[in-house]
Amino acid sequence: MSLLLGSCVSVELPGGKVTSAKNVEFSEPSEPFQKIKSKSADRAWQSSKTGNTISYISECGSTSDASLQTLETDSLSALNKLQILKTETATYNGRESRQSVSAGTIDGVPVALALVVFKKNGCNYTLSYGGVEKQFNSELPVFESFKANFKAP
Repeated sequence: MSLLLGSCVSVELPGGKVTSAKNVEFSEPSEPFQKIKSKSADRAWQSSKTGNTISYISECGSTSDASLQTLETDSLSALNKLQILKTETATYNGRESRQSVSAGTIDGVPVALALVVFKKNGCNYTLSYGGVEKQFNSELPVFESFKANFKAP
């Protein structure tokens, strides 16, 4: 599932320094999720029970003004045989967001991925929950709780 963590692509453009957001508030996902180190996410947690992952990525200060759809598409680029099962535009953290659930494969293994992408105060945010498709729904409520407690500055 570590491949899902690397699915967000960050490009630094000339004159624009990309940094992570400061003062983000969240409640860490409950057991069986445990914090893991990830070079491609601000914070990430993995379930010791299923291997599913929850993470968030923030990018601030970029001169790029990517659309929410572009942010979503970038995050889904790691999936082969992509099927978007559900997508909606909703208000999240006081901003417009795209929230989606998708399925596909990574190295031939069926996986599912839930995303929330939004922009706030010069930063792009991507919250993600992913795992092997047959285990995906079992811990989806943990991600829903994480989303409910996530506050971008």
